[in-house]
Amino acid sequence: MSHISQIYDIDLKLLRCFCTIVEEQSFTAAQAALNLSQSTLSENLKSLEIRLGARLCRRGPKGFKLFREGEVVYKAAKELFASIEAFKQKASNINQTTAYELSIGIQDGIVENPHARVHDAIRRFSEYYPNVRFRVEVMLGFQLAGRVADGMVHVGIGLMNEHYPQLSYEHLFDEQGFMCCSAQHPLFAIPDEALTLADIDAAAYCSRGHLERYHPERTRRSDGAGDIGHGIQSQLALILSGRNIGYVLDHMAEPMIASGMLRALRPDLVRVVNPVTALMGPAASDFKLARHFVDCLVDVHMELGSARLLPRPASVLDGTRPANDRGYTPPPGARASSSAA
Repeated sequence: MSHISQIYDIDLKLLRCFCTIVEEQSFTAAQAALNLSQSTLSENLKSLEIRLGARLCRRGPKGFKLFREGEVVYKAAKELFASIEAFKQKASNINQTTAYELSIGIQDGIVENPHARVHDAIRRFSEYYPNVRFRVEVMLGFQLAGRVADGMVHVGIGLMNEHYPQLSYEHLFDEQGFMCCSAQHPLFAIPDEALTLADIDAAAYCSRGHLERYHPERTRRSDGAGDIGHGIQSQLALILSGRNIGYVLDHMAEPMIASGMLRALRPDLVRVVNPVTALMGPAASDFKLARHFVDCLVDVHMELGSARLLPRPASVLDGTRPANDRGYTPPPGARASSSAA
């Protein structure tokens, strides 16, 4: 590679384009993420390669492949961007009345949950820091932890099936869902008294990909594995097709059950409860605005008290406790007062 004695703004732009290509693993996906044409994206990558004096990746009919030089550049670029973000955060602490941007990542399916109070936290935070601009992005759960850890997102809100020591966690509330099938699925017509757990266990199961450690009993063998829907809407489309059964969040399932599009399969025995948490990375932990926003998130959800765990709707469940109701264990370092209700 050529020796670069000076980094310019255009270099940062080109590096961000390259990082997006690597993370998306394709030019087409990177085009959509960056809102750039293919010709512009290709020209940006070519300019970066000329600037560095090395070919970074293969693109074309044979698909995308990152070369060794590209791996080195990608890692260095991520470290560079994390350092820039850390500088911005520390500089903002000098005078918090200065206009600043707070980046929030939210997992899909959380904002519309009736017990999510993200909007209340934003409003409360804005009363204290009216000059802060929010940048909010809805993303898939498996993307969330990585972006928080890299410092690209200051605060993440989502379901974490693994707890990493470099991240800090605060429990906000629990979301719950029912195992459902659509009207097109063979199990839909079987009466409750005739429907057994063995029937449910034998059906092809559609997962959300990154959440399977919350309910590993559904992925213990290959013959029961169905389709994978990355994102709650994608999973729902696959369940509605009749190809699979799968967990559907109750606030999404209820109207579809009432309309006859979905059926909850033995809700007296089968449901899932997942903890929704706020998380910060090591850089954001020293960023006062990020910590204050997490405090607002925790406060508004704690004010709900026992309502943080959604009640089981009478239209779907009877009065018994599901046999496989899953409890919540707070992650290390979480506040004792934020355990599940």
